[in-house]
Amino acid sequence: MTIEIINSLTYTDSPGVAWQIERVKSGKSSALWLATPHEDAAYLLVKMGLNPALVYDMYAQRYVENINSEDGIWWTDLPVPNNAQFILNKDRTKSIMSFGHEIARVRWFNDSQRIIQAVVWYDLDGKIDYKDIYRRDGKLFAKQYFSAGNLLESDFYVGQKVVQIRDFYFENHRNFVYAYDQKYPQAEDYIASVGNKWPSETFNITQLGREIHFAPKNTTLTIIGGVLDEKGQVWHNLALVLREEAHKIKQVIVTQRDFDVLKSLGFATHKLRVGRI
Repeated sequence: MTIEIINSLTYTDSPGVAWQIERVKSGKSSALWLATPHEDAAYLLVKMGLNPALVYDMYAQRYVENINSEDGIWWTDLPVPNNAQFILNKDRTKSIMSFGHEIARVRWFNDSQRIIQAVVWYDLDGKIDYKDIYRRDGKLFAKQYFSAGNLLESDFYVGQKVVQIRDFYFENHRNFVYAYDQKYPQAEDYIASVGNKWPSETFNITQLGREIHFAPKNTTLTIIGGVLDEKGQVWHNLALVLREEAHKIKQVIVTQRDFDVLKSLGFATHKLRVGRI
């Protein structure tokens, strides 16, 4: 069966991503793979009716585990420096104050009883120093380090006791990944390498953005929302896939209507297939 790959749980309302999720829920596809880790993945998946055991975190290289949200860090249990106190601001944000200065801001999980999701700590100049990100069960998900307010490094613990993956940034662009004792020049290279460890599997993507770059070799592209952009032109990345003979995506599945459109525009290559979408 096919494995559905999506970039992030942030875009589950996208027609293509929603279609992929439904295929996994209905058993038409065997699993859903996530390219972007999320600290609240287990909760979000259960909320949408998808068993976390069917969802693989490509970044962490493990399936999402069910968690006990009752084990989360309640806001008053968060360790804070001496003489610090929690303040609920008028705009509903939460601060940690010490001697009249805001030293951190706290974010709670939605639909929770004040369970800590993230704490942003500030330096003496009031700029972000580092950020602690937690799962809903209280385990550390990631730590992010900043300099002069700019992100330098993200350390992913993903619930483990030691760092699993490190992302490094230069001028706010991620330009290096160190994961499980291996170095990768881009995050997309790392994600693609994870999928390429499963050569016997068939993968499917529906999006034309970052997914094109991190897709494993044995990947099919299924177009859900039409083949033309808002200007009536064939989507740029779709045109590249169809025109580039050596492209790693060897098959593009479209509706009969979209096939006819592409054919009329000279894009009816051997990669095109009409599917039941």
